[in-house]
Amino acid sequence: MSNQAAKYRKYYEALDLIGCKHVSTPRQIKNGTRVFRLPFKDAWNQDIEFATYESGYVRKLVKLGYCPCYQINKVSKESRMIQVKSGQHKGYYYKARSNERILIEGNGDRLEYLFNYIVRNYFKAKPKYQGDINMEHLNFSAKWTFGEFGFNTCTEQQQNELLKHYK
Repeated sequence: MSNQAAKYRKYYEALDLIGCKHVSTPRQIKNGTRVFRLPFKDAWNQDIEFATYESGYVRKLVKLGYCPCYQINKVSKESRMIQVKSGQHKGYYYKARSNERILIEGNGDRLEYLFNYIVRNYFKAKPKYQGDINMEHLNFSAKWTFGEFGFNTCTEQQQNELLKHYK
């Protein structure tokens, strides 16, 4: 138990260092729920909040839209065989697939999982497409951005602005 407490303290301090605030209400704390808010807002100017639950779930809380929250626990995809009990196919089996969330047992483990999720998805740059820097692409960018004939016809300031996107 002390291992989980030490891990909880370590990741609680780590979340504090990256600017996440602990915003749980007294009722949530009493129920074993911990809510953390990121230091910035989403595209709709809403707070980004995550919650860890005593039951083992870790969820992202959503303020806007039809879904109040969604689980971010890992998923176990299992298939199993189910026997048909009645009808013309009685005695046959069919394959049923289901997704089951993997619950995280300890408080420290849940906070570690949440911290790693936040760092991976909100603090590391993940370019969708990392293009190669070549003259063909730079000429295209110069034509598209500044209306010039090519990279070489741009001013030094324009060239630096184009190159800034590749650093």
